[in-house]
Amino acid sequence: MSSTTTGRPSADRMRRAIRASGRSQRQVAAEMGIDETKLSKSLSGQRRFTDDELVALARVTGVAVSALVGSAPGADPVSVTPPDADPAGASPATPEQARRRREIVEAAWGLFAQTGFEAVRVSDIAAAAGVSSATVHYYFPTKPDLFAMALNHSVKLAYDRQIARLTGVDDPVERLWRLLDMQSPHGEAGRLDWSIWLQSWNRVALKGGQDVEYVEIYRRWFETVRAAVAAGQQVGVFHSGASEELTGELTALVDGLGVQVLTGVITEETMQRRVRDHLRRRILLPDVELPEVELPSTDLPVERPVPSSQGSPPAGV
Repeated sequence: MSSTTTGRPSADRMRRAIRASGRSQRQVAAEMGIDETKLSKSLSGQRRFTDDELVALARVTGVAVSALVGSAPGADPVSVTPPDADPAGASPATPEQARRRREIVEAAWGLFAQTGFEAVRVSDIAAAAGVSSATVHYYFPTKPDLFAMALNHSVKLAYDRQIARLTGVDDPVERLWRLLDMQSPHGEAGRLDWSIWLQSWNRVALKGGQDVEYVEIYRRWFETVRAAVAAGQQVGVFHSGASEELTGELTALVDGLGVQVLTGVITEETMQRRVRDHLRRRILLPDVELPEVELPSTDLPVERPVPSSQGSPPAGV
């Protein structure tokens, strides 16, 4: 499969997102990790964004891929929209403040994922984001508030990947396989993403399993998989039965295998093989084959190259 996105991003939407970010086209290209010429050609229609570039553009500009791609009238959504985050701190009033706040969240995400919640200090996050500790506290009063936004950052990354890589994929078998594979812990970025999820599971478990926001976040993932299963049942390529039960088995398998990969019990290749075996046994009808698709890399940049934020509130919040 080509690594170019199957969606149809609008150049006008792209330019509006870049302008709203307060960044120049050159700055956006640098933070995406691509040459400015490539960005210019993509915006002018001379080349198509790859899936990973589209996800990177959404990350840099702070919008969702769905806002860049759009959808055809009457088309079924390929992913359930994440719940809106409701941070406890001050809300950004300008594009500069919004960018600064995103940089703090991305810095926190990377540090939490690499070293764990308990080992990270607010001063570490401030240093990584290029701001003062006071600025971090202005937007996020407590470290748990920051971790909650780091989890929401992971949710947005997953949603953006799903929109970029599944839009236009009509075959329900290929769509389900792509969905499951892209949520597996591939590469450095995938493992960092899963580190955030593992820590979230641990924190929820220690609180006795009572976390309404986490349940809603997980419901989004479950419903995205269930919709893919139901789509295959509707066209007669998946086994009949309650889609909720089939999805429950499938998501539990992926969760458990992902933990085993991160803890070194099994390899990524073993996880992939076991997921494919499960799909053949429990999901696909006997005469249906899984496609051999070449999936795009999941090793997306996990931090901006150079934080732009400087200073501390109130002058530069």
